[in-house]
Amino acid sequence: MTDIQADHQSEIQNAQQPEPKIFRTPEKGEVILSEGRYYFLGEFLCNGSFGAVYECSDEWENKLVAKILLARSRPYEEIRENWLQELTKLHELRHPNITFIHAAFEYNDTFYLIIERCAFTLEQLIYSTNFNGQIWVPYIARDILQGLDYIHSFGYVHKDIHAGNVFVSHSYDKMVPEKQPVWSFKIGDVGISRLESEIEIFNTLLAQWMLPPEAINPTEYGAVGRATDVYHTALLLLYVLTGTRPSFTREEIVAGAPRIAAESLTSPYAEVLARALRRHVVARTPTALQFWRELASVHSAL
Repeated sequence: MTDIQADHQSEIQNAQQPEPKIFRTPEKGEVILSEGRYYFLGEFLCNGSFGAVYECSDEWENKLVAKILLARSRPYEEIRENWLQELTKLHELRHPNITFIHAAFEYNDTFYLIIERCAFTLEQLIYSTNFNGQIWVPYIARDILQGLDYIHSFGYVHKDIHAGNVFVSHSYDKMVPEKQPVWSFKIGDVGISRLESEIEIFNTLLAQWMLPPEAINPTEYGAVGRATDVYHTALLLLYVLTGTRPSFTREEIVAGAPRIAAESLTSPYAEVLARALRRHVVARTPTALQFWRELASVHSAL
């Protein structure tokens, strides 16, 4: 093949290549039009595992967030697949105790999820002035466990329940603006959920401090599944009661330190939390609903 022929073949191949997709983060004040609806981008809030989160509002003056899925060196097709997966889950898992999706669309080769904006995270509430975890436990637990029960009913496992991923929602009466809001707690980042049957423990990424024993040694302690969400919720309630985020090494986790920490509490909920923190999945509180029944029984006796 001559140099001229090689150059000509290269030009033909390049011409057949699709134009690369260019992911672009939005700017504050940008107006995005999708399917005839306008969305107004506000302040950047944070970075997540798959992109960035911005304040957002629409023409109805709904307080929203825009979750933007960015490439970060991954191919367009992979990003699109992740976006479609999260969209499917959010549409399936519509529940009062799960953050609500308003819209999803592709704009300028970038994928957007428009989700309700909550007031603040549970972690921020825990660190607020005069927070009394003993009082808050049944109300926080009821909403989180109710949301998890719904997630589990579809065969999903969240795997990432922690105080920064649970949100405080305020519902206002627009007819009486001065009226105090109604509080509720909502599970966020449902996109991390995986069908329980699809979970492979060594492909499951969890923060080291909140590893359940089954994530460390599934042969000894059992499989990652719905009981993992129960364990994480118990860790969260331990945080609520103590005001200090639990932090355990892998060695402490397999030695049962989280359960021992719960048993050492003076709270009437200590025994219930300890059962939910047992190392072996088969010995642990089995479901979100059972966990709530045990907590509610203690609360009603107070």
